[in-house]
Amino acid sequence: MLIFMNKVRVLSVLLLFCSCCSLVAQQQSGGSTAVVTVKGIVTDSQTGEALIGVSIAYKGTDTTIGTVTDIDGRYSINVPAGGTLTFSYVGYAPREVRVTSGGDMNVRLESDSELDEVIVIGYGVQKKSLVTGAITSISVKDLEQTGLMRADQAMQGRVPGVTVMNNSGQPGAAVSIRIRGAGTNNSTDPLYVVDGFIMGNIESLNPGDIESMEVLKDAASAAIYGAQGANGVVLITTKKGKDGENRIEYSGSYGVQNPRRYLDLLDATSYARIMNESAYNSGKALPYTEAEIASFGKGTDWQREITNKNAPITNHQLSISGGNKKYIYNSSLSYFMQEGIIAPKKSKYERYTARLNFESTFFNGILKVGTTSDVSHVKRQSIASNQGNSGPISSAINIDPITPVYDDMGDFGISPYVATEVVNPVARIYYTHGSSSYTRINLMGFAQLSYKGFTLRSNIGEVINYTESRGYTPLYRLNSSNFTNSTGVSKSMAQNFYYNNDNTLTYANKIDVHNFSAMIGNSVRTGNGTDVSASKQGLLYDDPEYAYIALAKTQGSDGAGGSTFKQAFVSYFGRMSYDFDSRYMLTATFRADGSYRFGPNNRFGYFPSVSAGWNVTNEKFMKSAKWLDILKFRVSWGQTGNDALDDWQYVSTIGTWGKTYYFGDDEQAIGASPGRTANPDLKWETSEQLNIGIDARFLGHFTTTIDLYRKTTKDLLVIVPAPMYIGNQPPWGNAGSVRNQGIEFSLGYRKDLKKDWSIDVSGNIAYNQNKVLEVGNENGYITGGSMIQMQNLLMMEPGQPIGYFYLNKTLGVFQNQAQIDGYRSSDGTLIQPKAKPGDLIFKDRNDDGVIDILDREYCGSPHPKFNFGLNFSTKFKSFDFSMFWTGLAGYKIFNGLRRWDLQTSNFQTTVMNRWHGEGTSNTYPRVTSDDQNGNFTTASDFFLEDGSFLRLKDISLGYTFDWLKRYNVRQCRIYVSALNLLTFTKYTGYEPEVTGGVLSQGIDRGVYTQPKTFTVGLNLSF
Repeated sequence: MLIFMNKVRVLSVLLLFCSCCSLVAQQQSGGSTAVVTVKGIVTDSQTGEALIGVSIAYKGTDTTIGTVTDIDGRYSINVPAGGTLTFSYVGYAPREVRVTSGGDMNVRLESDSELDEVIVIGYGVQKKSLVTGAITSISVKDLEQTGLMRADQAMQGRVPGVTVMNNSGQPGAAVSIRIRGAGTNNSTDPLYVVDGFIMGNIESLNPGDIESMEVLKDAASAAIYGAQGANGVVLITTKKGKDGENRIEYSGSYGVQNPRRYLDLLDATSYARIMNESAYNSGKALPYTEAEIASFGKGTDWQREITNKNAPITNHQLSISGGNKKYIYNSSLSYFMQEGIIAPKKSKYERYTARLNFESTFFNGILKVGTTSDVSHVKRQSIASNQGNSGPISSAINIDPITPVYDDMGDFGISPYVATEVVNPVARIYYTHGSSSYTRINLMGFAQLSYKGFTLRSNIGEVINYTESRGYTPLYRLNSSNFTNSTGVSKSMAQNFYYNNDNTLTYANKIDVHNFSAMIGNSVRTGNGTDVSASKQGLLYDDPEYAYIALAKTQGSDGAGGSTFKQAFVSYFGRMSYDFDSRYMLTATFRADGSYRFGPNNRFGYFPSVSAGWNVTNEKFMKSAKWLDILKFRVSWGQTGNDALDDWQYVSTIGTWGKTYYFGDDEQAIGASPGRTANPDLKWETSEQLNIGIDARFLGHFTTTIDLYRKTTKDLLVIVPAPMYIGNQPPWGNAGSVRNQGIEFSLGYRKDLKKDWSIDVSGNIAYNQNKVLEVGNENGYITGGSMIQMQNLLMMEPGQPIGYFYLNKTLGVFQNQAQIDGYRSSDGTLIQPKAKPGDLIFKDRNDDGVIDILDREYCGSPHPKFNFGLNFSTKFKSFDFSMFWTGLAGYKIFNGLRRWDLQTSNFQTTVMNRWHGEGTSNTYPRVTSDDQNGNFTTASDFFLEDGSFLRLKDISLGYTFDWLKRYNVRQCRIYVSALNLLTFTKYTGYEPEVTGGVLSQGIDRGVYTQPKTFTVGLNLSF
């Protein structure tokens, strides 16, 4: 290494001497142009590292002037003013800088990802310019986004065609991810593969440990993962050390969080007046006098009473990496903590992680072995969210503002107006005790043997999960129907073990302009686990510190349960790739998957794919098109599968629940009976997808990608009809089909505007159309989604989007009695005989003179048609600034925040737009306490709102102390940032990101809002 460094220094001096001699000769020949000295450092724009051996050439009157950077990335050159310096380096995009005067000129080079980047594909890597599938890469910069709790959140707004919605703003909450739409009524989650090993989820993975993330969107890319690739695949590679680069890195941040918004609810005075009006419209006595109303004032602001103001969020990571030609390593420790903005001390998430990646090579690189070991421990406390009949959020929305938090005796206030599950939310939080935790251990290793184009690799890994949860119920009385007479305690524990073994043999060769490779492999995965739970009542001490089952003494209150599971998968796969002179590419894959989850008649599924590409710019006839750097056409077809189904659904199970029989006076026996009907022909869902794509880079600074796709899911897993005389539940079967089709577009612009100033702008937008083609059960449709007093709000049937809102349509508000009397069916039947002026007009779709469920129809979809994102970043000298926008459009939300079954629940201030006289409103009906017309109990489009939004997800400003590099500090950057700073939406609820299952999405029962967060942080590297 020392000899190499000395050679570089000598070469730099010689080149510099030659450049000076050339310049002197030019001046002696009579040139009159002023000569200036330019010097500086050339660094990597992402890492800030000095680049050795960068070629620097002068574009001007004398093209022989040039130099290279030395071992520290420094250069100095004498050039005529008014010319241009070109900086070029292998693996980086060339950069031109205008020379106007002498002095310091530091230059940052961007890696030329479009040409030289190697990205991860299934069971291998491939040069990006040769990729023929629809794959989107997420940069390390995106993964280092401030406040990023989970790595999967980095896909939001950055990957066209991928809809990412946060299930809740609660710490530790998962996200809902749908790649190119929902194609099943089962789980739509993608498959996660971390360092070659399949993971159920990546919640425990520290985003700071990730080196790269690739999203496989089309079937040709994902087919190599066969039966689990129908919902897309996310490939994650964790960080490894580098030869000769020993590093110590620290990153830390601290922030405060507060609710992004509060609902506009009625205060005590307005609430009392609306309650009086409601009673008056029903012909009842007014509940409040004017004197009482005058004394109420604003009342209790329950939303702010349950808020955890300035809730902290912090993240710390320390990593050490390095290596040499024989081995490389990377180790890290991290801690993440987030308190919730709701329920102080009762909503919290903590994650501890430790990771070690180690690789070593032997016999001049012929043999390589490595290991990845990581341990994560997660602890969480949470409250009920998006549950309309319980939880502090729902109670804070619905409880009256007249009731105080505490009564005159200092006890928790109990509302005399609103009852059942709506209770004092502060009390609900106080009496909530529960926590859960889990420890995940990932042990992975590989051995790779490479010789004369052949590579044999074997991966072996095991994942061990230990989970534990505790519950404690104290004595409490929240109202007359919500109380306990005895304390209780519960505990559950589980341990699961997953084993994975992948073996692949790859051969690659190049003959002249012909490049080809072939790979075959097999995969074996098994899993097993057990769980146990217990509970008991009557604790000796009503104290969470003594909430142990051994201290509960009530006889006969004990309960226990437990279960076990085993699973096994075996797969065989192969891939062949060929390219001719990097111009024409062809790839084919095939995978056979066998699973215990499916019937013996269809134990294996088979998943082929083929894709092709054409690099047009590599053709000779394109050499004259200097403005076009890259133009590539792609086309692909393939099939993938979905096995997201509970175990043993193809067999007829035996059930004992509710089968207790008594013989004589006291002899008790437990009976059993068959449950579901068997279906030995049950098999995978199959997703077939066609994709056409274009990748381009033009005018030196613009990049774009366009993809058109059609994805059809066949053999949908649904409950199929069975004759009633069988007596058992009908079986699962393959009887349905769903189609998603759309277009994805992304455009980026990157340029160095002036000395030490660069700009990077990128945006993307995608459109998806979802349509059910077939539902093969007895009814021809499937329903789902419910609210109190409202059932089957969502429908799945042919010709419509999957899980659309199936509701009664409204036609306005009756303004007078004459309008009511005139609203009749074609046979003269009065359609709404119980209606009064101010009530909603419901559409009699089938013209039978009755408003009922038969009049329901399509009223909108909860699935966004558009997803989009915009990222802007700029650097000026040592400052950097970035902002990231994301949004969704073209979907509806069912606003179920109010408990309409409880007439005394509070209202949002939109009730002030109600009908209170002819001509006052044609959208919001009158308030009434009896609601004989069913204004608020009929499942109608009155509750639907537009959920579209645009959100400033992240904005940050940073400063890098470049002068510290002279003290061997690679990087020292401080920054401030804000998350969820602005949200533009018409939706009146807390959050426009309302998720759920395919047949329950879009129903807002009180979603935990995402916090607005302000953060300061430090990145330090040695």
